Parts: sequence; C-alpha cells; structure tokens
Amino acid sequence: MPPTVPIERKRVPLTKFHNATGEYLDMALRSPIVLTSHGRKRQIVADSAYFERLEELARGNIIEAMDIQVASIGDMPQDLRQRILANQPTEAEIANDKWND
Repeated sequence: MPPTVPIERKRVPLTKFHNATGEYLDMALRSPIVLTSHGRKRQIVADSAYFERLEELARGNIIEAMDIQVASIGDMPQDLRQRILANQPTEAEIANDKWND
C-alpha cells in the first residue's frame, strides 16, 4: 500500500474566523478549512455536500459517494470489451487470491 500524503488545509485562528465568518464560510464551500485555537486544530468547516460524501464513504457506499457511473459491457466498444474479458482472472487464480496484472 503506498504511503498516504497529508492534505494541507488552510488554517484559520478562531479569532479571525469570528471577525470574518462570512468570508471563511465562503472559502469552506470550495475547500474545507481548519479552525485553530492556540495553534492546535479545533474544528473543520466544510461544505455540507463534502461532509455527506465522507459519511457515505465511511458507510462503505463508495460507488454512490464518488458518483461512479457503471457501464454495461454491452455499451462498450468491441475492442475494449475484448480487452476487459481477456484480462479477467481464471477461477483458479481467484481461488488462490492471486492473479497476474
């Protein structure tokens, strides 16, 4: 598993947030911001849709949360369909939980 890369978020002291709440709430619509107190993280302010997607992911509803559109194999071009079918693991590979990439 590749190492995780920390995401840098805008950090805003609580006092600045209180003095310009509207501005920071607008910012949070584009990307979550971290509210700090004495340099330590206190809360995250994020768009509600972002938070709802996180909750869906936490529940294991990855396809719904990522809004992934599933295509039928019949809707795919013939050459793509053939490549996909040719790369499916065999029953023996699946049983051994090991197959070629």
